[in-house]
Amino acid sequence: MSLRKYSLWLMPAGATAQKFSRLISQLAQRHSSPTFLPHVTLIGSIEAQEEEILTKAQELASSLHPYPLQLTNVDYNDLYYRALFVRVEASAEVLSAYQQARRLFPSAKKTDYVPHLSLLYGDFSVETKKEIIQKIGDHFTDAFEATILYLYLTEGAVSDWQKISAFPLQE
Repeated sequence: MSLRKYSLWLMPAGATAQKFSRLISQLAQRHSSPTFLPHVTLIGSIEAQEEEILTKAQELASSLHPYPLQLTNVDYNDLYYRALFVRVEASAEVLSAYQQARRLFPSAKKTDYVPHLSLLYGDFSVETKKEIIQKIGDHFTDAFEATILYLYLTEGAVSDWQKISAFPLQE
């Protein structure tokens, strides 16, 4: 059995999901970039066999209670998957969920945890990113509750990513 690359996501629902899906699609079209579903990665770049990750993802979801994710400032950096994003407030619940994920998935690539919801993937100039922020605004006040942990296979092109499973958090 070969190892594959997975990510665990938290996704908005309802009006918040629609709002950010529209924004991501508009930005992707305007800048010839991939479209993707709005999500906050809890932990990514997990290399595992599917059976193992399904078991551990279920274990993680059953150890977490629903918690709020508060969007804040729009930011950017030079990472492809974080070209333009909205920061998520690093609340105690957000950081605690990440720590629990880290314990269950110690092999996941170690990076500084910056909770965020990406708006645009790609390699763009700072000027382009600043122009986009001027158009869309530099702050969002939206919030959503993390109630489901989504397991995605995140290999290859963004268009090839696929949802494997979804696990409700412990009520």
